[in-house]
Amino acid sequence: MKDLTHGPSPGFWWMLWRTGGLLPLLLALNTVMFGITSFGDLKTGLEFRTDGVVATADIVDRSTRRVRGQDGSKTEYLVEFRYFVDEIPFQDQSKVSRALYDTSVIGSTRKVRYLLRNPKKVEFKLGETFARGKLMGWWALGFGVPTLLALWWKGMRAVDAIRAREFGVAERVTVVKLPKHKETKWGSYQLRWFDKDGEFGASLSSVVSGRFAPYPPYTTIEVFRGAKGRMWWVGDVGPRKSARSVPSVDKS
Repeated sequence: MKDLTHGPSPGFWWMLWRTGGLLPLLLALNTVMFGITSFGDLKTGLEFRTDGVVATADIVDRSTRRVRGQDGSKTEYLVEFRYFVDEIPFQDQSKVSRALYDTSVIGSTRKVRYLLRNPKKVEFKLGETFARGKLMGWWALGFGVPTLLALWWKGMRAVDAIRAREFGVAERVTVVKLPKHKETKWGSYQLRWFDKDGEFGASLSSVVSGRFAPYPPYTTIEVFRGAKGRMWWVGDVGPRKSARSVPSVDKS
């Protein structure tokens, strides 16, 4: 994170990023991803319902495989099946649940459904596409609410920082130390200070300690006081572009 003591003065979106905008961004990406997947599956699921053709499929093979995920390795169950469209054979493979795998014995048959416009697009379990779309929709909603909350939370911090820079009281404070925190793999650093009343404040965190090297203990730095009393370091929010004049209220 760059030291902005001598400029430039960031706008809202840049300030949002500096105050933790990565969190709502990641949540928003998940919301969009699940939303797009949900829309596609719901659309295809409705096609299966309206234009799908049910056919009898033969189970020709089945297998398992071990895959690694975020929660460790797990077993996936695969069933290979063959069905006919106007006496033309089509063969496909589907990932199924353990229960469905156990009942899909080689040589047995089951009902599948394919799309009339595209016989290669098939449902091994009737209605699974639409059901998956509904589930992805709930996942999108589940990420959407935290996205809005995170955007509001981080956005309010960014707004407070900008308003403090533009309208808050400018103060000189004294640097006391540069503590290291262990909330990340590499640790992070904050510039700490106290004001004339002995109140302590802290800068935004940075994993690069060199950013604070020009400000050893007992150095004086400039901060701006936010609406709720938080002190924002000029190196985090940038300098005030011009002095704000106070309008006169004298009517005489």
